This record gives sequence, C-alpha cells and structure tokens, in this order.
Amino acid sequence: MMDHKTALGYVLHLLARREYCAAQLRAKLLQRGATEETADSVIRELSEQGLISDERFAESFLRARQQRGDALWLAVRKAEALGVDARALERVRKRMEHVQSSLEICRRLLAARDPQGLRHEDERIWQRHARFLRSKGHDMASIMQALKEHGEDS
Repeated sequence: MMDHKTALGYVLHLLARREYCAAQLRAKLLQRGATEETADSVIRELSEQGLISDERFAESFLRARQQRGDALWLAVRKAEALGVDARALERVRKRMEHVQSSLEICRRLLAARDPQGLRHEDERIWQRHARFLRSKGHDMASIMQALKEHGEDS
C-alpha cells in the first residue's frame, strides 16, 4: 500500500518527464498500489497547485498528434480515450482549429513520404498514399486536393 507522501513523490517524478492528464496519473497510482482516497487526494493537491492541468496536457497532446500527422478530430478522440477532461479538451480544440488545416497536414505528410513526387504516377502508390492519409483521419476532399497538388508539383 502506498502512502500519501510516496504517492506524491511518484507523481512528481512522472511529471518531471512529461505532462499527464489527471486520469492517467490516477490510473498509475492505483496500479502502483495506492488507495482511491490517496490517489484522489494527490491529484486534487497537485491540481490546486497547478502542477496537473488537463488543459495543458490536452494542448501538448493535440499538438504532438498533429505533428505526427493526425487530423484534429482524431487527436481529440485519442485524448478522450485517455480520459482527458471533456471541457478542457473542447477549449483546446477550439483554439487549435485554425492552427493547421487538414490540407496542410496532408501536404506535409506527402512531402515527407515522397519528397520529389517520383512515385506519384504509380496508381498503387497513389492509392497507398490516400489510404495512409485516411488512416490519419483526414477528409477525402483534403486528401484528393493534396494528392492532386503533389502530382502537379512533380
């Protein structure tokens, strides 16, 4: 069984490396043997001190997912699955809506996968690119536009 001081130290150790949402930290504490009361107490204490913020985590998470090529809606769904507070997630989503469009992300991903557009003429490669972009959650209009532009650039 983990006491309050040990649980607090463990969470601070985790937070020293990266952001976590409250739900993730609570799950880690319970997994390590902390009681629900201890876990809730530690999470509450650190939230009040501003050391845990679901909004800060959501912003960091969504930005990282977009850098990896995910569409914003897909990144939001992944954050929801982690247990991020819905209100905090919605506030961050609204702020990030206009930062980078789906089309811009598709262009960036295509440029990284096929920098000179050498393989664009091959129908199978073109379809593979389209499936890849679709798996990242992008809409077909953005995908088709990006593929068309990528083919014209080469």
